Amino acid sequence: MSRSHNFRFIERDYWYHKALCNSDSLLPGQIEELIDETDHSYIDYTFKFYDDGSVTIIDNDTNNRIKPRELTGAVYDFYVRKRIHLIKANLQEKILQYA
Repeated sequence: MSRSHNFRFIERDYWYHKALCNSDSLLPGQIEELIDETDHSYIDYTFKFYDDGSVTIIDNDTNNRIKPRELTGAVYDFYVRKRIHLIKANLQEKILQYA
């Protein structure tokens, strides 16, 4: 049985954190107001990465499966970064196991 690593991506939180880290002049409440002013529906996905390299992506609003090639923008960035992180962690684990 292959282990899995679950991560939830909420696009609104992604943009909030990005604005908070990259702005010296905006307060958290101001960032909230700016994000809420946009007429944008934010993505909410759950990623299940398996040790064998496969991934399952679920849209939490519709419960539909999403294919990695359908990802764009911030969610694609999240997916790639998590995938790279997990590959590195898996390689490091194997190096320590067989050293």
